[in-house]
Amino acid sequence: MYHMKTIVPVEDNIMLPQCMYYLKNPNNNLKIDEVELNISDQNSPNKTMIELEQRQTQLLQKLDVLYDRIKTISTLCKLDVQPKIATRKSELILEPEEIVVVLDPKILPSFLGLFLKRSPNLHVTWHIHSSVSTEDSLKIKDFFKNKPDLSFNNLNANKIAVLKNRTNLRLIFKNVSASAELRMSSLDVPLVGIVNILRFLCLLYPTVIQYDQNDYFVDNLLDQCHLLEKTSGKQMEDIITQIFFQCKGWVYKNELSIVDVAAFIIIQMKGVVKAVPKTWYNKCEKTFM
Repeated sequence: MYHMKTIVPVEDNIMLPQCMYYLKNPNNNLKIDEVELNISDQNSPNKTMIELEQRQTQLLQKLDVLYDRIKTISTLCKLDVQPKIATRKSELILEPEEIVVVLDPKILPSFLGLFLKRSPNLHVTWHIHSSVSTEDSLKIKDFFKNKPDLSFNNLNANKIAVLKNRTNLRLIFKNVSASAELRMSSLDVPLVGIVNILRFLCLLYPTVIQYDQNDYFVDNLLDQCHLLEKTSGKQMEDIITQIFFQCKGWVYKNELSIVDVAAFIIIQMKGVVKAVPKTWYNKCEKTFM
């Protein structure tokens, strides 16, 4: 309909490439200087490397001078050049207003007598969950009846007003939880297990029972007690022999420690009294009960 200019004439021959991808020859782009470069010139040292080596030697010389000055200053000040190993100090824990501990109804908190005697700022309240059987609830009530100083559940309003500024340790006995838990608030992650709860209480009240966090032998024994709390069957006998391996009067260093408290509570809970030394168990009963 419309006359258009011819773009590709049909009569001309079109040269098609013989290969799929066409690459330029890199040798065609070489400069004349690079082609005519001698082999001896190629082995010549690089100037930048020489400059870097010179700067490195200068810096090393300056460091030697500084080291000599430090040695002279240290001798004048009578300081030891060798570094001293820093000792880790245990961090102080502030007393909270309330601590909630969830216990199995079979665990009677006889160990709390030690903390209450030596820490007047700590007082205990207790509650029984509806999941606890009537037999266990009667045992708990009888336990606190025989130990009136252990809690202030039945105090009048005047005495409770005096104790408002003190730390309240709230015990909740229930069958819902698999193991004992300590909570500072509903948002915090709980401390699980009797051993970890005792660790926290000993750090909170260091005058009651000494607990050195840097003593790895004590931590090993406490880990064995925690393992005893979690295991059952024949494996408990092997763990008990490891705990009482060096026991003479007490478990560790022949003196009352946190290990004795943890082992006594868990052995009572597991009902393996016959597997432990009788003298040690009788001493624990006199001390805690």
